Amino acid sequence: MIVLRILLLVSLQAFFLRDVSPLGEWTRPEWTLWALLLIPPKANSFVKLILGFTMGVALDIATGSYGQHMVAGTVLGGFLPSLHRLFAPREGYEISDQPILRDMGSSWLVGLTFCAALTYHLTLMLVTNWYWHLMPGALMPTLTSAAFTTLCCLVLHLMVFAPDRRKSSS
Repeated sequence: MIVLRILLLVSLQAFFLRDVSPLGEWTRPEWTLWALLLIPPKANSFVKLILGFTMGVALDIATGSYGQHMVAGTVLGGFLPSLHRLFAPREGYEISDQPILRDMGSSWLVGLTFCAALTYHLTLMLVTNWYWHLMPGALMPTLTSAAFTTLCCLVLHLMVFAPDRRKSSS
């Protein structure tokens, strides 16, 4: 199921959502990150790494980039287990916990999504701008793109996994 989500989001980003950036380079969302963020926290670390690599390679092939997304996806896939440990609840994860709002809560979801997006965009910035004198100029667009990616992933999340609506008996 995760591989199908990755393929669907890669094709959507490559063919339809490539140019969706309302403020130019300041807001470049990476829609495909949402598929990686739906990997359960208890999943094997190697699976997360391989899925990050697969997402990056597929995105590079679909968009015609030269390995930047592969490097960023692999870094995020390797860093995702550490993020899951960092954001773990005090009592730890249950085997049935899914990385969705209903199971993990809003602060966990927003924090993990922003840290993952920031990791991905910082890696893309480092791979794209090889020269140190170009880094300061790319730092603010990286931060705003990570924030915009977080917002887009949260909107996708709320569209697919709508919160439970409880009827009040008044």
